[in-house]
Amino acid sequence: MKDLKVKIKRQTEILGLILAHPGKYQLYDLEEMYGVNDLTIKRDLQELRSFGIDIHSEGKKGINITSKISNDILKAIIPQYIGIAVNQSSYDQATNLFISKLGSKSISTPTQLQMCIDQNFQVKISYQKPEEKIVEERILEPYCIFQGDKHWRLLANHNGSIKQFLLNNIKTIERLEKKFKPISQKEIDEIFGTSFKCWLGKERYTVRLKFLPPWPDRMKPRQLMEFQKVIEEPDGSIIYETVVNSLNEITSWIVSRGEGVVVLEPEELKQNVISIAKGVMKNYTS
Repeated sequence: MKDLKVKIKRQTEILGLILAHPGKYQLYDLEEMYGVNDLTIKRDLQELRSFGIDIHSEGKKGINITSKISNDILKAIIPQYIGIAVNQSSYDQATNLFISKLGSKSISTPTQLQMCIDQNFQVKISYQKPEEKIVEERILEPYCIFQGDKHWRLLANHNGSIKQFLLNNIKTIERLEKKFKPISQKEIDEIFGTSFKCWLGKERYTVRLKFLPPWPDRMKPRQLMEFQKVIEEPDGSIIYETVVNSLNEITSWIVSRGEGVVVLEPEELKQNVISIAKGVMKNYTS
């Protein structure tokens, strides 16, 4: 099974490299990159062709893909690669959105980033901020690819701060020759441990919510946060306790649930919910 995963990861990364840089690579480049012989790379290309991908080594012209890859093939390949490389399993919705926006770049973008993550190389990206037209260049230390709030995202260090970048909004990627010291998996887990959806912040807020029927039956089987405590009350309600790093994120979530979700603490969260709810009511009053 391990050999199969290594092969799938290598073949998908080869596909991503050729999509990003047509004609740049020869067979010997890939042999050296992956530490395998030329027969292995030739078999990789043959297997990719068997999937319906027109990828060929053309002598001095290098390795090229001669026709467009269909979305059906992309949907079969990307979840498989990300599931192996990133070790996550909840990716269908994010992947569908990713493919619809990027097409073939939905392979070249994550494979290029993941290879830099694996080898601890800095990357230079051109990035378009959400809701903005300006594209800016950023030099990043990429840590991991993750899924949050229906999008695939990159966790990376930018100018000394750990931030997230939507993969959909990365326009170009260039691997730099400068390496960096990666953070540990424990540090990554701590970053996400208090993230309710995808906000990355250093603040910490202890939150206590009360869920009235019928919410308890819906909430008890769910794991909303890595660290949470659920207390069942005699009246059929439940008390939910956790720690989050953003009150704004959980405020929006509470308001979207509607009736039956009561904030017990902190007071700031309660006032945020009341303020948002009043704002929504103004849409329906003269």
